[in-house]
Amino acid sequence: MNKKYIYTVGYTLFQQGNTIDVERLFNKLKEFDINFLVDVRSVPFSKQYPQCNADNMKVTGKRLGIPYMNMPEIGAKANSQQEVFSKAADIFFEHEFFPIAKSYRPEKTELQDFEEIVDFRKFRCDKYFISGLKRIEDAYNKDFTLCLMCSEKKPMDCHRYFLISKALEQRFGDWLEVRHIIEKADGNIGYISNCDLDKQLEEFVCERKHVLSPMFKDAILDKYIGKTELERLNDFCDRYWNLLHGWKRFNYINNENYD
Repeated sequence: MNKKYIYTVGYTLFQQGNTIDVERLFNKLKEFDINFLVDVRSVPFSKQYPQCNADNMKVTGKRLGIPYMNMPEIGAKANSQQEVFSKAADIFFEHEFFPIAKSYRPEKTELQDFEEIVDFRKFRCDKYFISGLKRIEDAYNKDFTLCLMCSEKKPMDCHRYFLISKALEQRFGDWLEVRHIIEKADGNIGYISNCDLDKQLEEFVCERKHVLSPMFKDAILDKYIGKTELERLNDFCDRYWNLLHGWKRFNYINNENYD
């Protein structure tokens, strides 16, 4: 079966000074034969870049021939009533790493091991989230090619990689491939795959946590899930990413930085 493609993009990839070149963003989507832009921000609003607010994006998309819509079902900020939260210490088992500095956290507050955050493994099984994936499947049954948009320039820093694209390939990987639009080393706009990002994540975590040392492998990796050392390492990396990016159950509700 020939695979179809779904793309992701962060609108800050098209930042010019203090604004976003939204027209260039839409024109770049056309180069990839994308014909529908899906905003995956939980709240499609930006104080810093108002041209990327939903109403403005809808107008620009209509003018340039690519429809725009927001799909909050697959946003990163779960409703506090959804059963998608776990204690930080139950997600990532290394207690000596706590507290997590606020500079690493999306809501810019320090994270203690007893606090609850979004657990992306649970989130991918949530009914509301799955309803969003079903809408994406329906769009492809109608021959649309989608691009999922959030704010972060680097997909590694965004839930569109770790939450959404992993869920898409788990469910639809036999016919759907995710491509993340990025700026390449030569300055041109291209794309990378989920597999590429998985390798980048592993390199990032291994370098930061000295994962490759024999002591680490003997003392820590055995706590994680997997039949092989590589599978346990992947589990460790995934959980560490979750720790740095999962919103707290309550604090995110009053956070005003919606990007």
